[in-house]
Amino acid sequence: MRDLNTDGIRKESWAVFRFIAGVLLVVLCFFMFWTASSAAATVGHIEIKGLSSVTQREFLDIFGVREGDPVDPAKISLGIKRAFLKGLFDDILVFAGEDENAEMIITVREREFIRKIYIRGDLPFPERVIREYFPIKEEQPLRHDLFLQATDQLKDKIARYGFPGPTITTGIEKTDRPNRVNLFLIIEAGPPLIIKDLRLTMISPLSPAATPAGGLAAVMRLSVGSVYNEIKLEEDMRRITEFLKKEGYYRPVVGPYSYKDEGLEIAINPGRRLAVKIDGNSALSAGRLQKEAPFFEVGEFHDELVEETIAKMLALYHSEGYPFAQIAPVINADENLIEITFFIFEGERVTVSAIEFGGVILPGKRLKEVLSIKEGEYFNPDLTEKDRDSLKEFYGALGFLEASVKGIRTDIDRVAGTVRLAVDVDEGKKTEIASVDISGTAPDTKEELMRLVGLKAGDPYNEVDISDARFRMIEYFNNHGYTTADISVQRNMDKDKVAVTFVVTEGKKKFFGRTIIKGNRKTKYEVIRRELQHSEGHPYNNGVLAEERQKLYRLGLFTDVEIGTIDNEQGKKDIIIRLNEGNAGSVEYGFGYAEHERFRGFAEVSYRNLWGMNREMLLRAEMSRLEKRYILQYNEPWFLERPLPLRLFFLHEKRDEINTPDRRLLYSLSRYSMLAGVEKRLSGTMKADLYYEFSLVRTSDVQPDVVLTKEDTGTLAISSIKPSLIYDTRDNPFDPQKGILAGATMKLASFVLFSETNFAKIELFGSSYHKLGRRVTLAVSLRGGVAYHFGQTSELPLVERFFLGGRSTVRGYEQDTLGPTGSDGNPTGGNAFLMGNIELRTFLGRGIGLVPFIDMGNVWRTVGGMNPGDLKYTAGMGLRYSTPVGPLRVDYGFKLNREPRESRGEIHFSVGHAF
Repeated sequence: MRDLNTDGIRKESWAVFRFIAGVLLVVLCFFMFWTASSAAATVGHIEIKGLSSVTQREFLDIFGVREGDPVDPAKISLGIKRAFLKGLFDDILVFAGEDENAEMIITVREREFIRKIYIRGDLPFPERVIREYFPIKEEQPLRHDLFLQATDQLKDKIARYGFPGPTITTGIEKTDRPNRVNLFLIIEAGPPLIIKDLRLTMISPLSPAATPAGGLAAVMRLSVGSVYNEIKLEEDMRRITEFLKKEGYYRPVVGPYSYKDEGLEIAINPGRRLAVKIDGNSALSAGRLQKEAPFFEVGEFHDELVEETIAKMLALYHSEGYPFAQIAPVINADENLIEITFFIFEGERVTVSAIEFGGVILPGKRLKEVLSIKEGEYFNPDLTEKDRDSLKEFYGALGFLEASVKGIRTDIDRVAGTVRLAVDVDEGKKTEIASVDISGTAPDTKEELMRLVGLKAGDPYNEVDISDARFRMIEYFNNHGYTTADISVQRNMDKDKVAVTFVVTEGKKKFFGRTIIKGNRKTKYEVIRRELQHSEGHPYNNGVLAEERQKLYRLGLFTDVEIGTIDNEQGKKDIIIRLNEGNAGSVEYGFGYAEHERFRGFAEVSYRNLWGMNREMLLRAEMSRLEKRYILQYNEPWFLERPLPLRLFFLHEKRDEINTPDRRLLYSLSRYSMLAGVEKRLSGTMKADLYYEFSLVRTSDVQPDVVLTKEDTGTLAISSIKPSLIYDTRDNPFDPQKGILAGATMKLASFVLFSETNFAKIELFGSSYHKLGRRVTLAVSLRGGVAYHFGQTSELPLVERFFLGGRSTVRGYEQDTLGPTGSDGNPTGGNAFLMGNIELRTFLGRGIGLVPFIDMGNVWRTVGGMNPGDLKYTAGMGLRYSTPVGPLRVDYGFKLNREPRESRGEIHFSVGHAF
């Protein structure tokens, strides 16, 4: 480790300056010689020396010179400039011969970066606070010229914490990684300043009621014996200010303060108290009205604020349907107290009984939809001007440019508490578009723009549509390389007809240049480059860059993605992508309770950027009283160099299946499984996947009446393929309010796949979500499945049969109890099932919802035995509490066609919607 003192910094800075000046002189002479003598030379082999932070491919992509290119000094100069933008290099030297196929040697000197910052010594506060205050951060370039400034800033912070004489020594040491160093901060805080005397000097006295026990010092965190910490002192002063405001002092002044001879003195002027009282109110609470008074927030009291308060209170009454409300303020004041009382006359509450329109051709129902005032709702007189403007804008959008609202008359029946509104409208003449034309562009482009504009002769003329069309055209040109394109609009009006011409000024076409990526310390260049859609030489497109930014965010590796451009000397736009890498690792855990498993929990550790290639490894453990499951998962986002996700799963589980009513063991299961498959997104709403699964399943302690085949006991190897197709248009996968989720899955096990059993299972499912109102969603689901055994298999294995009943199927029944049973009444499962669910999801506010539901379904032992008349029906009510990962829910299902000796219903606890 070497010491970094101030003299060393100055000497090193001067040496660096002389070195750079010499290099620039050499490069200048080199280019002058090159320009004179090497016009015919071409680049042969390219050798790069000193490169370790990036790959040669990435460097050459930025540099822009390839083997076989002419030796062009201007192009090489531009490449050097681009390479410096990467932020990794202190110096770049280029040498090329004068002959054809001359070797090019590029020598780079990379910057050193700080890998870790280690903090040692006598620390005055936690290490994380020092890291926050120290302006030099890990993964930043090592700049010796900034150390003095950075340590001075840290010293100032430490001094404010009450340690006036800290010393900070810095040092660096090389690491085993090229161009990476560790930085050491050795801090000696020194003796602190101690508060031995604390005095609060009151400019004016507090009222006895506003004085806490122990005086205002009791509000403070600092006390006699504390370190004189200016940060905490400022927090205490704010704390005293807020305390005084709560006690009614509307403009307290806390400060200035002084520390001298180990004594701290703070001046406090509470000022006068302000009491805001409400009298005569009944419809609205005093607390709600007092919130409209801004005196304490702004720390002022004068006539303008009183008028503002009255206006806000009246607006609140008007919004609740009290148009006759009146408020009168009365002020009493002396040198210590200002008391303002708002005397309120609320008047009658008024409901809108009818809205009528005069002088209109348009349907009244259509006009009512434009208004904020609605029939059947409380009347708010403050909305009449807004509705007047809304009607005028609506008519203007339909081409009635001269339309006006003459007035909105109100006929109020104070006895009945109703009002009839009469809206008088002068529609005027309707103005239409006579023709639409575009000039200043090629015929093919004009044809495409005409479709984009979306206006035609006979359409209503209005400036909103014209402006929208103009911006769509500008966006079109911006996305085709014309970044300075401008569209002007010419209008030729003839009575009630307007001829519209869009005049295009395209400007110079721009193209994509090279791409420079910054900030990817851990993530490989290839991971980012494969997400990009633009290529050098293609027309510049803002829309493409916006899509690329979203794609990079979706990788989950970056907390910030910025994309900028630089115009280069070749008339192209180089793209600079600045990334801020997040923490790729995560640890998650949780605990819960369910009526079947009782207490349950999970723990998960994952890392999603293995080897810098966005590959994910996940280890998850799940525990409950009935089950233990361990999962190891690996995700490869680009399989076979394509955006084809490959997923591998290794699973081990031990599970006890019980008969829920008496919690008697039905069987025990031990399973080892391996799954491998690929997923392919066919469109924005359609996804397909194909998996292979091999499972080694051992069942034991099986109840005799559950056994249907010899394969239901002992160890069984199941080898299968599992294709599926999913269609998903939901707006939110955790809490959907609209959209459809539908799909089909199949599982095929055969001796051909080295399976010990033969069967085919097909499941179909579909769920639809419809938003009926702001707080109501209708959710409907239908699911079904059939299974066939073939070959030498006589029955479907126990672990592959269908079971229904429980929190996510038919909620009037306990877990897996619906369907066929054995001789002892134990559920055996079956080869076919059908199930439907209907929910009306209502939101009450504060995250709470009520969900009435109807479930239906049953399981049949054979496919041929399916009979819709056997369906079991349950109805019930659920309570929901919203969380970021879905609602916590409690459901009670009541059996509608209950069999003898069956319970009336069941209660279920879970997380997430039933479907």
